[in-house]
Amino acid sequence: MSPKVVKVTMAKGAQAQIPKVRHGKRAPPPVEMDKPEYYFEGGLRKVKPYRQTYLAHVKQRWINRTVPQVFASEMPRRCTKSMIVEAMKRGDVLVNEAVVSPEYVLKGGESLRSRNCHRHEPAIPDTPIMVIEQTKDYIAFDKPHGVTVHPNELNFYNTALEILRRDHDIPSYMHAINRLDAVTSGVVIFANVSDPTIRQRFQPCGDDDDTLVQKEYLCRVVGEFPSEPLVVKEPILQTAGKVSVDPAGKPSESRFERVWYDPTSDTSLVTCHLATGRQHQIRLHVAHLKHPIVNDKLYNPKYQELWASRNPNGTSNGDTRFYPADIPPELQPYMPYYISDSIPCHKCKEEERGESIPNPKEMKIWLRAIRYQGPDWKFEVDRPDWADPSVLD
Repeated sequence: MSPKVVKVTMAKGAQAQIPKVRHGKRAPPPVEMDKPEYYFEGGLRKVKPYRQTYLAHVKQRWINRTVPQVFASEMPRRCTKSMIVEAMKRGDVLVNEAVVSPEYVLKGGESLRSRNCHRHEPAIPDTPIMVIEQTKDYIAFDKPHGVTVHPNELNFYNTALEILRRDHDIPSYMHAINRLDAVTSGVVIFANVSDPTIRQRFQPCGDDDDTLVQKEYLCRVVGEFPSEPLVVKEPILQTAGKVSVDPAGKPSESRFERVWYDPTSDTSLVTCHLATGRQHQIRLHVAHLKHPIVNDKLYNPKYQELWASRNPNGTSNGDTRFYPADIPPELQPYMPYYISDSIPCHKCKEEERGESIPNPKEMKIWLRAIRYQGPDWKFEVDRPDWADPSVLD
């Protein structure tokens, strides 16, 4: 029997009463998530599919929109409006713990819960996360290529934060001081940012001033990079999930210095010191100089073409996430399946057949954060193998 649809109306400023749903039973209040089951094969760390319940408070941008509209806009590669409509009819997507009509318009102060979601996560390289230093207040570690720093739209358990919580028992109050793209490796710091003393130690002047915090990176770029030190101050704009060099963007500053140029590979090794910390800043600035990172699928068009030739079933549109972006949402490999049990999960079938297995070598770019340093602390990691000009792949 389908659950009864309850239309929720509230007077201005009033709190909605939670109606009973599903034969008089209230929805379970806590967020539920199966414990992760990791396994390793083919150089990859994988998580077995699991059931998840997701809870969020209505954000400002969601107000005056319907639930299907919110899901379709926030997760366009994981949801369709029709999928969410059917999930709402089954009672798998709730507002204020109540089953509501798909036409219901969200208001401020409400909660949105999706439950009974069958979830897959992308595999990541099985490179161990090496701890540089750990105390009760912070942990500094070497994040491998291909690993997201913290949970996002696609990954939860297969992230540095959750792996460290499992393997190194870091407390829940630790959060990221700095972040790196999934494809970038190097120094990352988690700390107790709720403690003003700890936060001030690692972020003494905010993230836009390097007078006290120094950030040094290595990257390997295409062509003969200028031999003289170079400062790039092109502003960076982030809109609709895309990042670009744009006069309307935020002030950004990167300082580059060439280490070597190898004519055989026609590549250069470059150090970079960041004065600001914009998303994709180094990648954008070297591409702006016509010296993109060698294996950057997002900003190096030639590598984009090479990647497409190696992955005929993938997408060559420069997407840095590890799943196709140009296929219908209902066929995406990492969709949340609210679909009824009678409709099989095609990702489960793919995994049973050993299909669509990613290549760990293609989950990285030649960019590495090698040193973060403050007035009374310094964390460093080794140079990567690709800092040797003889390494070509």
